[in-house]
Amino acid sequence: MKRTMLLSKWDRESYLIPSLLRDTYVTPETDIVGLRCVFDFSASFLPNGVFQRLVCLCVELSSRNFGNTHSKLYENFAAIVLQQGMVRLLETKETQTVTLYVEDDSAAGNLLTIIQSMLQRVNSNVM
Repeated sequence: MKRTMLLSKWDRESYLIPSLLRDTYVTPETDIVGLRCVFDFSASFLPNGVFQRLVCLCVELSSRNFGNTHSKLYENFAAIVLQQGMVRLLETKETQTVTLYVEDDSAAGNLLTIIQSMLQRVNSNVM
């Protein structure tokens, strides 16, 4: 499961399997602060597992640098501290989108590049 990016190390003794998360994030999108970038898959489709794999890669990166003590994870939402700051990812199945929210304007470009490279990795290695 780790090779297919469906499982990532959470800490020394635990692993995260995002597809087993069942709590859904229900707060309106307007309550999520920061700059927003929408990855729109509506022209084709958002394959099952893309969001979960993206969360695994983010958690893996976060656990190497900061630990996951500040992470908040739901079935369709993740708030994770990466190298440059906090990112929030929201999957909306109805519109076939994954939205990235970044609070720190100065880190937005770097965080966008990190998320884009993760999506490219998922596309090339798994899809």
